[in-house]
Amino acid sequence: MKILIAVPTFENIYPDTFKSIYDLDPDGHDLQFEFVRGYDVATARNRIVIKAQELGVDYVLMVDNDVQIPNDALIFLMDDPKEVVLGYYAHRGSDNRYSGRTCICRLLQPDGTPYFNYPLESEFTAEEMKQMREEGRKKIRIHGGGMGCALISMDVFRRTQYPWYDWVNYKGKNRGMLSEDLYFCEKCKAENIPIFTDTRVACGHQFRYMQWPE
Repeated sequence: MKILIAVPTFENIYPDTFKSIYDLDPDGHDLQFEFVRGYDVATARNRIVIKAQELGVDYVLMVDNDVQIPNDALIFLMDDPKEVVLGYYAHRGSDNRYSGRTCICRLLQPDGTPYFNYPLESEFTAEEMKQMREEGRKKIRIHGGGMGCALISMDVFRRTQYPWYDWVNYKGKNRGMLSEDLYFCEKCKAENIPIFTDTRVACGHQFRYMQWPE
């Protein structure tokens, strides 16, 4: 398989992120590397998809500029390959501390309706991901999640329309917004494209600045 590893970044790539990509086990696949700098993240992701189409690759592996992927990430992500499969990492709260959650949203709310981000219990914790991994549950169907480590088949982009990534601000007071990665997940749902996470692909998440303990 031909796989484009691409980093969307408005600024620079963290050294630990680049090192983790450099150390990635190719697992016999033909890997290429690209990064898009100087654009908002939605625009950068769209430009990555266009570049991947030009290169004629089979998959694109998006890695955020502050996420560190394990060296066996590709081995696990390509094991029983899915159209969309995500690694997971800590969700960083507005105070720059680990909130106890990951970037991975459960499939449904308790009442059966889909959701993103609300309530907080919508996202798996790292402890839950570890437990599922230890139980032998490797790939779990999810509602969606962050694109910090996302392996996506190019067929997905052929089945959906541009823009694949966008920010949506809902009208009305306190209506909130939909980030570009979850916008993509909603497009997949509209086309009945299932999304999975791999419980074996636990990634690091670089903090922006030092947060001293209280």
